[in-house]
Amino acid sequence: MQLLWRIKLLQLIMIQLLCAEALLTFKGSFAGPHKFKCSIVKQPCQIQCSKLNEPETGGVKAKLERNIDTPTHKEAQVKKQGGRRAAVIVGGAGAALVIIIIIVVVIYISMRCCKRFKRHSSDSASSVPSQAVEMGRVNNSQYVNAYYPHYMQHTRLLTILELEQATGNFSQSNIIGEGRFGFVYKGLLQDGSFVAIKRRLFALTRDFIPEVKQIAHIHHINLVKLIGYYEDSYQQLLVYEYLPNGNVGNHLYDNEGLPIGKLDLRRRVSIALGASKGLEHLHSLVPPLFHRNFSTRNVLLDENYTAKVSDYGFCKLHTKFNQAGSSSNVDCFHDPELSLSENYLEQSDVYSFGVFLLELISGCQVHNRNMPNPDENLVFQAKNRSGLDKFVDTTLGEQEKNGGRRMMKLALVCVDVIHRRPSMAHIVQELERIQRDIAPLYSQINEEIGVVTLGSELFQ
Repeated sequence: MQLLWRIKLLQLIMIQLLCAEALLTFKGSFAGPHKFKCSIVKQPCQIQCSKLNEPETGGVKAKLERNIDTPTHKEAQVKKQGGRRAAVIVGGAGAALVIIIIIVVVIYISMRCCKRFKRHSSDSASSVPSQAVEMGRVNNSQYVNAYYPHYMQHTRLLTILELEQATGNFSQSNIIGEGRFGFVYKGLLQDGSFVAIKRRLFALTRDFIPEVKQIAHIHHINLVKLIGYYEDSYQQLLVYEYLPNGNVGNHLYDNEGLPIGKLDLRRRVSIALGASKGLEHLHSLVPPLFHRNFSTRNVLLDENYTAKVSDYGFCKLHTKFNQAGSSSNVDCFHDPELSLSENYLEQSDVYSFGVFLLELISGCQVHNRNMPNPDENLVFQAKNRSGLDKFVDTTLGEQEKNGGRRMMKLALVCVDVIHRRPSMAHIVQELERIQRDIAPLYSQINEEIGVVTLGSELFQ
């Protein structure tokens, strides 16, 4: 605002100075004719006086000649002074035109600066007020995401007006899911970015703001970024980056929990590796941050199928919310050796990740239509099945099943008794080895596809 007032003040000063200069120029141009008039009046007097004092040496003819010469001299003087007057008027008009052009250019530039300043102000503050949350954790992981610039590492306190506008007043047509925190809406903020807005009504907790501050500056390429939040007396909202491909389950199984075969082994290994890096990053913080509610539905995919872990850091909110009821599919991801939430360890997240691996490699939901016994689940089947080949997703190719068996063995270790479970760092290393080993398989497939394409071009 101060900058706008300064620009306007500068405009007024420039206009006053230029107007004063224009007045002086016009005054100088009009001063010329007065002098011209005086010289015209004075000149005939001088000529007349000189003629009266001359002796009459000539006769009537000489007088007539002198009378004839006098008007000719006056006419020359008038023409001479008239040319000067015209030149002065033209010069003054030209100077005034230049001054007017300068004034117009200055005003135009000032208006452009004002518009640019207003646009910059509206872009930098898409919600009013918007305040940054203080850093609540220390980050020392080797997987720190270096792709987020400094100005993006601030979680904003958004206004309810902006959130209502972003979701069409929380229209049902914008609902894209429902999770532990409540309904999830797709929204469009004022800065043009798509977001996922989680809204929780009435069942509020005073731990909301402390937990927001705790995760405000946790950034990693395999973690869903928290963009903003809002809280009032009857609702709490969390605003995350929007990932268009949804959770991994949408690409693994149908509504009955059976395989649909959308993902090949290479993509499944890449998704597993990304999710494991996200969890390992949380465990590497000081102090460590455990997810506590990891499942397949919490692994989301962006437009490039990069896996990102969501719903981390809000364990107290989710624990209290779960007391109202939970589904059996989610319960299967919980560590059976976990008795109290206070005893939660890294190995409990590892167990949940093992169940996720079983779903990923089998292509089946942890509870699906093919399970006759309600108490039976995917973990029970994996531990009690004699052959691993029957458990691997049948939609995978024969050459891919070897890598599938290696992932199965890793998953079974993760769901073993607590003291035998590996760390997330070890899981990341093992998945990286599997990824390197299966890479030649897909390069060979690509070469074969290229050969077939080249051969087919011969017949075009």
